[in-house]
Amino acid sequence: MHAFMPTRLLCCLATVLLLQACGSSDDVDGGTNGGGEVFVDQACDAPAAASATSYSFTSPVPQDVDPSVDPLPTTEIFLTVMLPERCEGEVFPLVLQTHGYGGSRRTELAADGALYPEHAGLTSIDEMTQALAYHNYVVVSWDQRGHGESQPRNGGGYARLNSPDMETVDARALLDWLYDRAEEFHLWRQDDTGIAKDLKVGTLGYSYGGAAQLPLAALDRRIDTIVPIATWNNLLYSLAAGGALKQSWIQLLCLFAVVPSDGAVVGTINTPAVNTMCNSAAVRQPLSFNVRTYDDLIERIGRDLASPHPVTEDEFIGLFDQGMGYFRRQQATGEPWGHGESEAKLRPVPALFLQGNRDGLFNLTEAYVNWRYFREAGGDTRLISMESGHLSPFAQQVDGPANCGGVQGVYAILAWYDHYLKGFDSEEFETLPDLCISVQSSVNAPAGPEIGVALDEMPFGSLSGVGSLPVQEDQVTVDIPMGAGRPTFVSLATIPEDDYVLAGVPTVGRITVSPGMGATHEAIALIGVGLQRNGKLYLIDDQVTGLLEAEHSTNRWLDEGDPVMLPGLGEVLQAGDEIGLLFFEQQTQYSVLLSLTSLTTTVPGGLISYLAALPFPHPLADVLVPVVNVLTNPNPYHAELEDVRIPVFKPGVYANSQWRLPPDG
Repeated sequence: MHAFMPTRLLCCLATVLLLQACGSSDDVDGGTNGGGEVFVDQACDAPAAASATSYSFTSPVPQDVDPSVDPLPTTEIFLTVMLPERCEGEVFPLVLQTHGYGGSRRTELAADGALYPEHAGLTSIDEMTQALAYHNYVVVSWDQRGHGESQPRNGGGYARLNSPDMETVDARALLDWLYDRAEEFHLWRQDDTGIAKDLKVGTLGYSYGGAAQLPLAALDRRIDTIVPIATWNNLLYSLAAGGALKQSWIQLLCLFAVVPSDGAVVGTINTPAVNTMCNSAAVRQPLSFNVRTYDDLIERIGRDLASPHPVTEDEFIGLFDQGMGYFRRQQATGEPWGHGESEAKLRPVPALFLQGNRDGLFNLTEAYVNWRYFREAGGDTRLISMESGHLSPFAQQVDGPANCGGVQGVYAILAWYDHYLKGFDSEEFETLPDLCISVQSSVNAPAGPEIGVALDEMPFGSLSGVGSLPVQEDQVTVDIPMGAGRPTFVSLATIPEDDYVLAGVPTVGRITVSPGMGATHEAIALIGVGLQRNGKLYLIDDQVTGLLEAEHSTNRWLDEGDPVMLPGLGEVLQAGDEIGLLFFEQQTQYSVLLSLTSLTTTVPGGLISYLAALPFPHPLADVLVPVVNVLTNPNPYHAELEDVRIPVFKPGVYANSQWRLPPDG
């Protein structure tokens, strides 16, 4: 555990410490403050107190591009500037932060600079946002269009799922606005880089706020580093990886696609196409349980009577396929991104990714694909998996911290900023691995000991070499009968001794799904990686992939020449454990939630958290009932899998791997 000591106090200990810890012309990476003076923390007799002040500015892009909302030609964006304690003329790096879907900006400073790695992961990130000013960063937290105060009723816009032509342009306009006020806000300008209106700036945010950083980094050279947390590579993969819809997650997302009441900052005002999806396949639609597949959804939203208006598949894909999957795919084929860039090639951007093993919406494989793309570009790229993220109360998931064993998320982020925005290093940065996979036990997760494994590369499929346990099966065939009450387990390996882990991305060369006896609709295979211990079955990291009746040899929305990638996992193993595949007839993440105002739910509102890590607003929390059996009952199917590979190895013995335990571990 770290004892909090503000950077300013350290800097006042002695002049030599000021030069070493707070920056000098020798140890600061790039840029001046515009007047020729390199960034230096200063000390003075009467510094101004830390403060948080709200503002708004006008983004030059329209509220929306959908004519049905009669958009205004510009968009008002609301923000809060959090300033550190400061002396006259003192300048600081900028951290630009934004919120999760359905959330809003941070508007108040913390009481001090204390960080809380033991708190639930996304909560600890919000706490960090409010504490960073005490570590000598200017923090700007902003409401994206359609969120918080940046709503149409205030001149704000309609959310377009982080469109590079809308939300990203808003962010770039915000950087321009801040540069023009750099002296007022004590911002460190970089006028010697050849980049217009350049600032020393890093980004921060999770979920929707994590996704906002990726196209911004690709399209704006002012971004010096990014920290995307619990976010997506491709929303189409997130919601329909194998053609089957994650219905419960769509229900939860659409609960926030509502018009907030006056003064409310909970909820999202979306562009009409997203509202059409929610009106067709979510809690607003009593027949939503019939929308089981991607094709069902496209057919439903394209109907003449779809409300607010019919949506074509091209329009739908244009909204949901705007992430790094699209950027990587275009770059690989030599095609432009189409957003005014001079070259459709990702530049080397230092990127620290954090992603949850048990995140049911954006799994670890999505982070791996993002990490791989930024790594290919040549930037310093790290990935930390954690026990937090988008966790479903209906699957009885409990949130955990943003840590990977001894790698504590908030301290890793602070060390990352100190290195890339201030130019000095800490022990946390020097020991931060390229990759850390949390391998906490799935049994009663996240209550067990925090355990992580550090590696240089992501373990992918079955492994070979000293310290590995090859787990590969040429063919697996199962028949899941109608009304199966328990999952079917197919054992692939028995663990010979303690201290092995299952960590990395399992792969399957080919999966063929066909209807079983008595099927009345298209079959959906629901597949996870399982652990059998002492006669009990456990679903590792709560991860299940739905694959529609068809032949699958790659992930449709993550197709980069890989085999079918199952969600990345981390699990510490014991002697005698059997690991293998679990096949479900039905599963909570692929089931419908119905809003039933006349019934009392069995799910307490206090257990439900939405994507901005805040409680669901009442009365919504009191009217949700999970209807597990509606989606897939009956759902008999036959599945044939070829070339199944699962990564298992012994840390400290397998090449370039080591345990990362907490200090008291």
